[in-house]
Amino acid sequence: MFRDYPASSQSTGDDFGILTNTKLGETDMKMNRMAALSLLLFATACSSGNDGKSAGEQPAAEKNAPPQVSTEPVTIKFALSMGWLGPDEFQKYVEEPVKKRYPYITIEPIDLSKPENGFDKLMAAGNIPDLVMTASPIIYRFVGTGMEDSIEPLIKKFNFDLSRLNPVAVESVKSASLQNNLIGLPWTMHFSALYFNKDIFDKFGVPYPKDGMTWEEARELAKKVTRSEGGVQYRGLEPDKATRVASVLSYGLVDPVTEKPTVNNDNWKKIFELLKSIYDIPGNNTPRLAGGGTDQFKKEQTLAMLASNNNLPNLKDAQDLNWDLVQYPSFKERPNTGMQVDEWILHVTAQSKYKDQAFQVISTILSDEVQTEVARNARLPIVKSSNMEQEFGKNLAYLQGKNVKAAFMTTPAKALPVSVYDSFADGYMSNAIVPIIKGEKDINSALREAEEQISKNIETNRQK
Repeated sequence: MFRDYPASSQSTGDDFGILTNTKLGETDMKMNRMAALSLLLFATACSSGNDGKSAGEQPAAEKNAPPQVSTEPVTIKFALSMGWLGPDEFQKYVEEPVKKRYPYITIEPIDLSKPENGFDKLMAAGNIPDLVMTASPIIYRFVGTGMEDSIEPLIKKFNFDLSRLNPVAVESVKSASLQNNLIGLPWTMHFSALYFNKDIFDKFGVPYPKDGMTWEEARELAKKVTRSEGGVQYRGLEPDKATRVASVLSYGLVDPVTEKPTVNNDNWKKIFELLKSIYDIPGNNTPRLAGGGTDQFKKEQTLAMLASNNNLPNLKDAQDLNWDLVQYPSFKERPNTGMQVDEWILHVTAQSKYKDQAFQVISTILSDEVQTEVARNARLPIVKSSNMEQEFGKNLAYLQGKNVKAAFMTTPAKALPVSVYDSFADGYMSNAIVPIIKGEKDINSALREAEEQISKNIETNRQK
């Protein structure tokens, strides 16, 4: 911190403790006047030098200027699962905009979906990437590899404005990874919505779903469109996996610290009771989870409502499906809240020799220009802006006239801490509802058995 020195036009020699006694000789008086003048000039320079700034303080333009980064040609190795992206998305959001901003940076993708490119094999081969893209639900695959590193020094160095980003998404990087600092930055995430088949509602003369419904209201609406007609059974509502619904209320699967299951309790009982009440609707008692629900909605067209995450890409080719979407159903105690954050995160590795250039790639992907393009192609951007909402889906003709604003009406719940045991636990809890619907088990027994099976899986894998 620099101190301010007051410069007053009323200053005299006495202000600086300089004697001006008339008994002094003329020479002494001249010397004192010179000394006083020198001190005055020094004080003035300290107080108002550099255009009124304290000595040593940089002008604002220099202070906020990005750091000088070498423009020598460099190749940034970027590890990600290429199958997560649609055709040309890597070029559109990464390669082309980076080359436009930083011609000296070349991107070399490493496809993590190939067996030979697992993190352990990349480490063993010394082929460590500069950038890695993970997803919050499976971030445990990256944390612990030794490649993770705090990105906060680079955020500070480049004066990157975190306030531009969705705060829940940013905080979820910490909560999912169980780190006290940011080990990466998100660039896109899923959203929650309720998709509905307008033709089924028209067939039975039932009003369409609307934004702002609770789960109870959605269930009551489902009863009106769950019917059999012309030999075809129409289902009213597929709520999807129990784990997705539970994430809205931040109900987890395994405590990553204690490594104990967290499923045999009143929280999960509440979720299973809700799901059972939906599946107990006569004719609606056959769960079709994840992709199965999408197929029933999109291809078979016998599902009236599907509560899910971003299904817009799956509906691109459904030309004969008369559909729309509304806000995801909410719990009364957690209004306007959807499934937990499911986001894609960009990390600069600890071993990278080109951290600055790697961060330039990240800042490009998070620029307003690229994020707007992300929004236009119906991926939810991380940058929070009303403009992003207005641009959402504009590049996709099949979304014109759809209620796409519903994607922004629900705030995702903060991501839960994840553990290496979540994959098994997620699958088990998703299927645990089936014997309950069939009447083979009651909810308490199902949850007790789930706890036992997840505990066994933890013990088995802990020993490896």
